[in-house]
Amino acid sequence: MTGPSTGEIAARPRTQSSANVIIGLLVGSAFVMILNETIMSVALPALIVDLDISASTAQWLTSGFLLTMAVVIPMSGSLLQRFPVRSIYLASMTLFCTGTLVAALAPGFAVLLAGRIVQACGTAVMMPLLMTTVMTLIPA
Repeated sequence: MTGPSTGEIAARPRTQSSANVIIGLLVGSAFVMILNETIMSVALPALIVDLDISASTAQWLTSGFLLTMAVVIPMSGSLLQRFPVRSIYLASMTLFCTGTLVAALAPGFAVLLAGRIVQACGTAVMMPLLMTTVMTLIPA
């Protein structure tokens, strides 16, 4: 494949060890993001007490995350065709880390929800990026 849809992956020949490093980095990043996605259910009871909110309000931390992912994941294919893979990876990690920082420093529910939504944007781009990269680097 040629053109911007393959990004930097196909631009240079890769050795098997560099392909393994790339895949390992992406899998590690995706693992942290997926762990972050699912761990919120454990934290909800403490957040309800700490933020003095109802359970239905706290549930928006998970629902907002999943709704954002549902919107962003379909757009990832277009991003992967238009921008280099490395740039998309860096943008995804930057969004995720920024969202994590915002959520960690959140003084209240609204800022925490905004941080979770930013995290979801980074996570939603990482999942298709991982699958596309694996399919590109591993021969049939």
